[in-house]
Amino acid sequence: MDTKIKVDGALFIQKGTGTLRDIYKIGHVLGEGAFGEVRLCTHRETKEKRAVKVLKKENMDKHEQQTMLNEINTLRSLDHPNIVKIFEYFEDEKRFYIVTEHIQGGELFDEIIAKGKFNEKDAAVLLKQLLSCVSYCHEHNIVHRDLKPENVLLEASKEFDQIKVIDFGTAQKFKPG
Repeated sequence: MDTKIKVDGALFIQKGTGTLRDIYKIGHVLGEGAFGEVRLCTHRETKEKRAVKVLKKENMDKHEQQTMLNEINTLRSLDHPNIVKIFEYFEDEKRFYIVTEHIQGGELFDEIIAKGKFNEKDAAVLLKQLLSCVSYCHEHNIVHRDLKPENVLLEASKEFDQIKVIDFGTAQKFKPG
């Protein structure tokens, strides 16, 4: 008898205790958006480089805060090699912080502009990973709802053999059928 035990990732990804600065050394800005910025950070104990999305509460209404919490809960429930990994999250009086893996290669969008076109092999590798990610999400009753080249990141090598899909803020759970 083949019995599978499913362990929910949400059990492991929790709200951080203490403050973000207790756990991480904050580095330079990696990017900016409407509600805040993404910064490089280094885990003080392990020295591991990560990214932290810093969102200012004053720039967010209740709906936007709910969207941010949706992103956290969605990422907590997913574990796929082509989906950005969340490590933990923090909140203080002024900000929310979402700590994820640091992906160094930049946006697929920028690579499309720089290259102008892809050869068939690169396009096939890229699409296979993207479709694997979408299939995984749909198997878990999640639809991303904002897939675009700006939300696909490349590893430092800028090769298409390891992409990461990001920005699950507008993702939604759905009921099959």
